[in-house]
Amino acid sequence: VQARIIFEGLLADKITPNVYVFNSLMNVNAHSFSYNFSVYKHMQNLGVPPDLTSYNILLKTCCNAKEYKLAQEIYEEIKKKEQNGLLKLDVFTYSTMMKVFADAKMWKLASDIKQDMQSAGVRLNLVTWSSLINAYANSGLVDRAIEILEEMTRDGCQPTAPCFNIILTGCVKSCQYDRAFRLFYDWKEYGVKISLSPEQKGCFGDNFSYCEEHTSNSSTLLVVPFRPTVTTYNILMKACGTNGERAKSVMNEMRRNGLCPDLISWSILMDIYGSSQNRDGAIQALRRMQRVGMKLNVTAYTVAIKACVENKDLKLALHLFEEMKAHQLKPNLVTYKTLLTARNKYGSLQEVQQCLAIYQEMRKAGYQANDYYLKNLIVEWCEGVLSSGNGNREYYQLDQRKESFKLVLEKVTTFLQKDVDQNQTVDVRGLSKVESRVVVLSVLRKIKEKYLLGRAVQDDVVIITGHGKASSAKAETSVVEVEHAIVAVLTDELGLEVLIGPGSRPASSKPTVPARSRSHLDLASKHFSRRPQGMIKIPINSLNHWLKRKAVRTVQ
Repeated sequence: VQARIIFEGLLADKITPNVYVFNSLMNVNAHSFSYNFSVYKHMQNLGVPPDLTSYNILLKTCCNAKEYKLAQEIYEEIKKKEQNGLLKLDVFTYSTMMKVFADAKMWKLASDIKQDMQSAGVRLNLVTWSSLINAYANSGLVDRAIEILEEMTRDGCQPTAPCFNIILTGCVKSCQYDRAFRLFYDWKEYGVKISLSPEQKGCFGDNFSYCEEHTSNSSTLLVVPFRPTVTTYNILMKACGTNGERAKSVMNEMRRNGLCPDLISWSILMDIYGSSQNRDGAIQALRRMQRVGMKLNVTAYTVAIKACVENKDLKLALHLFEEMKAHQLKPNLVTYKTLLTARNKYGSLQEVQQCLAIYQEMRKAGYQANDYYLKNLIVEWCEGVLSSGNGNREYYQLDQRKESFKLVLEKVTTFLQKDVDQNQTVDVRGLSKVESRVVVLSVLRKIKEKYLLGRAVQDDVVIITGHGKASSAKAETSVVEVEHAIVAVLTDELGLEVLIGPGSRPASSKPTVPARSRSHLDLASKHFSRRPQGMIKIPINSLNHWLKRKAVRTVQ
């Protein structure tokens, strides 16, 4: 931030920064793709020619943002400049491009980078070789990755533990779990044996350490040791799939080899327990971490919450959520999304209220939430008030792409946070037909659940749809459509009696049931005009009659 302020100050003073200033600014903002390329464009507009460092930073920015195609275009541009004698590519440029293609699983292009380096007389270093190994391993080509490891050794670059870990990770990602274990124990016992010619041996010097050499007349057998790290054992734990006992055994082996399991180790173990429906094992692992004095982080709690969610224990998941916050740990986006999926179809009022509270907290924390899970939850819960339990699902799919769900969430949340005995006035102004339906059904669903718990209705339900003095014909038409949609669901689908308009009088104490040949909507439609009425009322007597019918069906 400070670098950006200084840069803006230079521009405000009409001082043209040089290439070193631009490079410094882009380097500290390498994780901000849009900002860095705006700086680069500004650099071009001011006529400041980029140097190799500028291009290297742009490549790193593309790598961080996973903009692989753009990185390739920049690389081709640099190569053209090199052919014209304007630039000379260095090992950093090649290493960055190698990593770009490795992350994108473009092993053929990564191999082409190797050829470019050898043609240019640039020797591959540990970073470049590691990226090339990753390019093959990440694509599931484990055999080829092992060949590159051996080629790397013959080239005089000693492989380190991360190189072996990359290959083991490739086995896990391609579900070659047994092979990961075989390679691990083979490397651990025998190391990696590389046959060297006298010429290759002469190029080594003192670059290798802790290696054994077995020399014969014509060649040298070099044994490169494999020293597992905590990360190595963590990868092996992932290779255990859903076998919690095997993962625990790997963790014990880690201890026997003088290594201490870290937070990632325990998180992997908890995740395996959760995936295998062993919620108790996951929680015991969490409590064990606390007992041995490990400081839990957000990831550990999130994995434990996920284990509870997978075992449909929402109560315990929410308890861990509150415990995490009590320890001054801020939930991340994964935590919130995990909790929002912790629901059963057509859940209870309490479950919906909890999810809404989590959603609101998520938005207050600054996360741009995807409303998909919460929208489905509310729609299912609201439609559950209908006798069929299915509702008109196609009705929602029609408007799903063009309707914003933020306002309807606010309306539903506002009502669900109110006590059902308070004034039951529902404001649907500004909502579409679809959203108004959701809000109205949420009102009735809450009233129904409270009624089944013994809390009687104390007042009419008043639905405010708009004002009689509409500002335009288009606005009037929209409000009329909303009113028609609300009356349709209340009368035809729920069998309720409704009163339309602010001048409507209360219904009689005994609700009248219309003839079967005519729907409630036909009767209500008589009160409609072409102008919006602004209000729809569900009388208390009609509500009680409907609730009694619902209660009888529930008992049956």
